[in-house]
Amino acid sequence: MPPKKKKIRKVKYYRADFKIPESTKKRLTGFCKKYDTTANKVFRRALREYLDRNHILYDHHDSRVSANQMSIFDLLES
Repeated sequence: MPPKKKKIRKVKYYRADFKIPESTKKRLTGFCKKYDTTANKVFRRALREYLDRNHILYDHHDSRVSANQMSIFDLLES
């Protein structure tokens, strides 16, 4: 009896629209022709690389306490 096939997880995609100037569109078209790729692949790769480089900045939480906030140790010292 053959083993059961694994169920393939469905990937959810979202639409992202933005505007670029004509000069950038010409440069993008030239780049895509030169490297035999599509504009969507270029956008996805650039976005993925940017987020990989800068993901630490988004997860950073500042744990400094403001000057007017009391500390639990202030109560023990009094």
